[in-house]
Amino acid sequence: MILIKNGCVHNGCGGVAQSDILIDGGSIAQVGPGLSCPGAQVIDAEGCEVLPGFLNALSTWGILGPGWSGDDKSEESNPVTPQMNVAYAFDHDGMNFQRAYTYGVTAAGVAPEPKNVLAGQAGVYKTYGRSPYKMLVRERAAMIASTTDGVKKAYQKRGAAPMTRMGIFALLLEQLEKARAYDPVKNGYDAGCEAMQDVLCGRQPLFVNCAGKSQIEAVYAALTPYPAVVPVLTGAYGLADACTGGVEVRAVMGDHTQSFNPSRTLTEFEKTIPLMEAGAQIAIGCCGDDPAAGRESLLWNALLWHSHGLSAERALEAITSIPARILGVADRLGSIAPGMDADLSIWTANPFATYEARLTHVFLSGENALNKEAYQSCW
Repeated sequence: MILIKNGCVHNGCGGVAQSDILIDGGSIAQVGPGLSCPGAQVIDAEGCEVLPGFLNALSTWGILGPGWSGDDKSEESNPVTPQMNVAYAFDHDGMNFQRAYTYGVTAAGVAPEPKNVLAGQAGVYKTYGRSPYKMLVRERAAMIASTTDGVKKAYQKRGAAPMTRMGIFALLLEQLEKARAYDPVKNGYDAGCEAMQDVLCGRQPLFVNCAGKSQIEAVYAALTPYPAVVPVLTGAYGLADACTGGVEVRAVMGDHTQSFNPSRTLTEFEKTIPLMEAGAQIAIGCCGDDPAAGRESLLWNALLWHSHGLSAERALEAITSIPARILGVADRLGSIAPGMDADLSIWTANPFATYEARLTHVFLSGENALNKEAYQSCW
């Protein structure tokens, strides 16, 4: 048992209160003032801020490999590979090596890089642990697609389709139609069509990497004949001006800290922030054509949105409870409440208020990853 006392607790859903937190094993048992538990390890958090663990909605962490070598992030042999499953590429040592938890990130959506029209299936993993199966929170959490220049560049260099946006959408629609008509009894087993069935019925969201207004509008138009599909725009820099046709918007905003990313200039913060403050499911992320951002990038992006006027608690929600809902793991991650995984961080000050804030504890499933008994990577 661990009892965190007297902290200023931000629950990840907009609530802030002076409170205690009791951790039992890997879960949060109680949250409230004046808690006691004889025999528990007590952590005095007076004067400190307690936040939920951050969740990076889309990354290639754990499949990138150390030192930019040996990575398994992109299967570019065919532009349509929905049957690819990131679970077979995830390396717990690679994730531990990247030490994302040292910036408060306790979980991540790990996905194939969006270099294919349909790149495969993402999973949600903890950012610390010895076993990929114990770190796994949800397998097949999302299907990854892309309509951006990243796909065109991957196939232009070999003179193969798709080399244009027309080609990208033609292949996307072809696969959707093929999957809708799929009958394994009549046509035989097809791994790609089989993988698309959960997308077509809405059980698995379709994460579509897109940048500008015209790409976003084209995505919504292309998916109109498939009303059960749940699109999540990733990157989505031109979201504010796009016509969504009344569709409920779900998005993971792309990286704004990478100076070599030209798409970031498309974002109109003054138009997007009111949507976020009004409750739209818009997560802050650091994705895009190259979602291999560093461990600090998620918090830096959230701070950037805050500097443009997004309230601190809404910015926190956008890297905790909102991505958890989008990825279907809100029953375990993204907030501080009884029954949730004990994934949280303790800061000397509010990181949204001062750059002087420092982490003192980062708990993943009730274990402090910053202590001296942290698992050693072979690297």
